Formats: sequence, C-alpha cells, structure tokens
Amino acid sequence: MQERDGRRGKVFPIRLRDDERLQLERFRAASAGPRALGPWMIWAARFAAIAKVLPGMGTRAGNTAPRPARATSSGITRSSVPNEERVILDLCAGSGAWSAPYKAQGYQVYCVTLPDLDVRTWKPPKCDVWGVLAAPPCTEFSLAKNGSERDIRSALEVVSACTRIICATRPKWWAIENPVGLLSHYFGTARDVWEPFEFGDPWTKRTAVWGDFTIPERGPFVKPLGSAMDRATPALRAVTPPGFARAFFEANP
Repeated sequence: MQERDGRRGKVFPIRLRDDERLQLERFRAASAGPRALGPWMIWAARFAAIAKVLPGMGTRAGNTAPRPARATSSGITRSSVPNEERVILDLCAGSGAWSAPYKAQGYQVYCVTLPDLDVRTWKPPKCDVWGVLAAPPCTEFSLAKNGSERDIRSALEVVSACTRIICATRPKWWAIENPVGLLSHYFGTARDVWEPFEFGDPWTKRTAVWGDFTIPERGPFVKPLGSAMDRATPALRAVTPPGFARAFFEANP
C-alpha cells in the first residue's frame, strides 16, 4: 500500500515528459523484463530492491556481455585464477548434473544435497567462491500441484538458505533454477526461461533461472519427443539436461 498527498492506494498514475518516456523506453529495450513500459517500471523497481540484498543483481539486467575481472579478497584478479583453484557450490545438487561440466574441467565442486548435507544448516568453505548453482526442490512451487495443499513455508526455507549462502560468499556469478511455477511470486521475474530442446536435449520442461550470470547461447535446437514430467520419479524429472549444463558452463566459465 502506497500513500501520496494524503491518499492511500496500490496504484497511482504518473506523468512523464516525452524525453523521460523516451529514456525509459531505451532502458526497457536494453534490459530484460516485460515489454510494456508500465509493467516494466514495476519489474525494474522490484529488481532494484532485490539488488540491495543479492550481490550484483541490479547491474546486469538483460546484459549478456562478459563482466570485467573482479579482484578476490587477496587482491588476485579472478580471471587469472586457474580452474583447480575455482570453487563452485552446487546447492541442492541432486545428481550433480548441473555442475558436472565444471568438475570435468578441474574446478573444486562442493555438491550440497540430501540426505548427506542439508543446505539449511551447511556452512560454506572459508575461501573465495567462484560460482554458485542452486536448484531448490520444486514440488511446492509446481503448477502441477494446483488444487492440492502446499507447504510453501518449508520450500521457502530452502530458497532462503541458498540466497544466504550467495550473500555470504559473494561469488563471481550465481544462479537459482526452478521449473516455471510459483517461485516467481516470491523471487520476482526470472533472468532467463528456457526449454531443454533449445540446447539439444529432445524434451520439454520450461525452466526459469534467477541470478547474476551470462545467459547461455541457445543451440542446437531439436524437436522435443516428450516431457521430462513424464519420467517415473521426481529425481529423474529434476536432473539438469546435459545440453543446458554444457551451455551454461561455456557462458559462465
């Protein structure tokens, strides 16, 4: 609820000069978010608010260009750090498929996943963290659960634990993944939404990713032959497609 000139309400009209509108349209065209100016302004305000909590998020909306090298706490430029010294945290890792390309290239990968490790109580290593991947369970956020009782509070505890680790470690890049569903109601507009068949894996599973990362380049495009949701178990449905994992690694080495 907002208040203006003694009036209270959820929405107030604003007047823009032509030059102000033109500048905002330029900002909108150069960023992510809705295409219409009004909804985009609401999205941008929410995005700016999240940026105060999560590192780097407010500076790269819609920007897919590589970022400049950033110094570690010891003063070493991160781009000069060899792979074997780059630490990746894979939170709610499951099978570890998302971080597999990093592990294959010699990165230090910490897979934090049940039943051995609980992200809600796990403490990150006391070192510079290169990147954070997080795939909190989607069950309570899934659209497939419409009409059934949800335990949103417990699900958000896991998401909150992931964001706390991101804030504590301040990685070079970070990403939180979930199938398109209710998480956007709590976490805002996703930075990217993709399908496995856009990266060479012939099935569908519309997936959103929030964070501060370079959006991976699509391809090869293939014809989907089915849906990941048709698989027998939640664990199989949750496995990160290898094509996306590869493309994400190439965009965020």
